[in-house]
Amino acid sequence: MTNVLGWELSHARAALAAEGFAVRCLCVSSRKGVKGNESRVIRQRQTGAAEVELAFAVFKTDLDYQE
Repeated sequence: MTNVLGWELSHARAALAAEGFAVRCLCVSSRKGVKGNESRVIRQRQTGAAEVELAFAVFKTDLDYQE
């Protein structure tokens, strides 16, 4: 299984799906929460023979991003 830590979520899901894994995603955030524009994988865990859970957080990577 490819290590996708730090990858943008859509790219990570596509890579693991191409390898035959069913991917489940879990959003993680701080209590304060920060508006962001990019979802990045912060944890990867194999939960079954062909199942993977990806925890992701939203980061503000574009300083000009406004929501």
